[in-house]
Amino acid sequence: MSTTSINGEAYTDQESDTIPLLTSERSNINSTSQVAIVGANVCPIESLDYETAENDFFKQDWRSGGKIQIFQYVFMKWLFCFFIGLIVSLIGFFNNLAVENIAGLKFVVTSNMMLARRFGMAFLVFSVSNLILTLFASIITAFIAPAAAGSGIPEVKAYLNGVDAPGIFSLRTLIVKIIGSISAVSSSLFVGKAGPMVHTGACVAALLGQGGSKRFRLTWRWLCFFKNDRDRRDLVTCGSAAGIAAGFRAPVGGVLFALEEMASWWRSVLLWRSFFTTAVVAIVLRALIDFCLSGKCGLFGKGRAHNEAYFGSLFNFLLDKVLRIYNLINEKGIVYKISLACAISVSTSCLLFGLPWLASCQPCPSDASESCPTIGRSGNFKKFQCPPGHYNDLASLIFNTNDDAVRNLFSKNTNSEFQYSSILIFFVTCFFLTIFSCGIVAPVGLFVPVIVTGASYGRFVGMLVGSHSSLNHGLYAVLGAASFLGGSMRMTVSLCVIILELTNNLLLLPLIMLVLLISKTVADAFNVTGPLQVFQGIEKVGNIVHVLRTTRHNGFPVIDEPPLSESPVLYGSNPSR
Repeated sequence: MSTTSINGEAYTDQESDTIPLLTSERSNINSTSQVAIVGANVCPIESLDYETAENDFFKQDWRSGGKIQIFQYVFMKWLFCFFIGLIVSLIGFFNNLAVENIAGLKFVVTSNMMLARRFGMAFLVFSVSNLILTLFASIITAFIAPAAAGSGIPEVKAYLNGVDAPGIFSLRTLIVKIIGSISAVSSSLFVGKAGPMVHTGACVAALLGQGGSKRFRLTWRWLCFFKNDRDRRDLVTCGSAAGIAAGFRAPVGGVLFALEEMASWWRSVLLWRSFFTTAVVAIVLRALIDFCLSGKCGLFGKGRAHNEAYFGSLFNFLLDKVLRIYNLINEKGIVYKISLACAISVSTSCLLFGLPWLASCQPCPSDASESCPTIGRSGNFKKFQCPPGHYNDLASLIFNTNDDAVRNLFSKNTNSEFQYSSILIFFVTCFFLTIFSCGIVAPVGLFVPVIVTGASYGRFVGMLVGSHSSLNHGLYAVLGAASFLGGSMRMTVSLCVIILELTNNLLLLPLIMLVLLISKTVADAFNVTGPLQVFQGIEKVGNIVHVLRTTRHNGFPVIDEPPLSESPVLYGSNPSR
């Protein structure tokens, strides 16, 4: 009697016929062409099986299930979507709360020293705190979870297209993504937290889909309900949509972002589930933000700096931990990456603190809608080094968090509050600092820096147009942000809805649509190349050399067509089956 090896175990011919078609573990049978695997090393990156084998046995097994089992399956999917939306909204709120309090405390302490004319000490506190936060984010990313570096959107897109890279959705990656993103955004680097929120939502969905963390044995049996790649893919899609919804408070934009940019497989049922997930995110965030408007969340909302003692001890704790971890560094490659991040942090601090000194002080307008100069950490009229009754317009933009800078640029009825030179300096600074900052070894995103850069560019165009247009300069800033997003992200529909949900101004819809179409078309004209060059499983060296010489890209699909791969599947010990 012959035997067959399946999943590393030997079965007789009679036993192998009784093995269930749908198992909880992925099969180890290699379906790669024989030519491709001869003499090759096995790669840890696997392909996911999203297609369900809907044969007669599968259909019979599905019909044999009672109404209770079918109801349980559907109910659990909707319940998981609810949990994903709830958890992602809580994480998004926690991220905003932490960033606003940590960065806000830093700016409040620095501003108080500036008011006391202690400029040297103010720069020291500002630069050292930024350096500590950047160093902490880089170290935990490099040593604990390298998969958490960057925005994480490419990794999520790869998973949704069938590539299962190891460690991208682990519990360790999720924790480092949250903590590292908070630390990096709070360090005044020109980075954002919207991209990491997409990866965070996908991690939450993937962990729920497999019942928890298998690596740390934190699994719950009642969550282990979906044991196939297709159901987990749907959950990860809902998680990525929830991430965008939590990052921009744009539930509809989150659904469209997942549809347009992330998923290559879509069904009408998935549309409803992702919409339900983002609706949960919107409701929970709205309730939490309303709670913070009463001043119970520190510097988030309408609060003030009443937690300085707590955050002072927190900085000392982080500094002690960073110094201990730094003593363990012994790899030159990681040292170089972390040193590069620290160098960018120091350079950014010097520019943010030094450039406002180049701007001239402006007298406070008599019809200002808020107090001038601004008292606190945010506002359009920052005092910085100016005398009483004056404000520094460049400091209101550059010596601030990215979110507050966007609010100042988008603000209405502020046409005369910024100088040409200040807006131009801010635009150039944002553009180059974004290029350098978004490549560090830390969980950082690109959405918010691109919005800030585009808003400053649009504001400058609005100032140049001046009296030739009746549009407010803040509206030009919105259009500039849309143009930069469309040119860099190559999206149209989802970005249009996200911007509309951010600004709550439907009158801008035709202009935003036009700007996005033009920017995406121009950007595609610079980057689209063709025709596609492919290689066969067995290829002549001369053909490979010719393709490499005549093309500028480095990725080429390898395809196997008959008769090169007559047998598509390699079996175990019994190839005759």
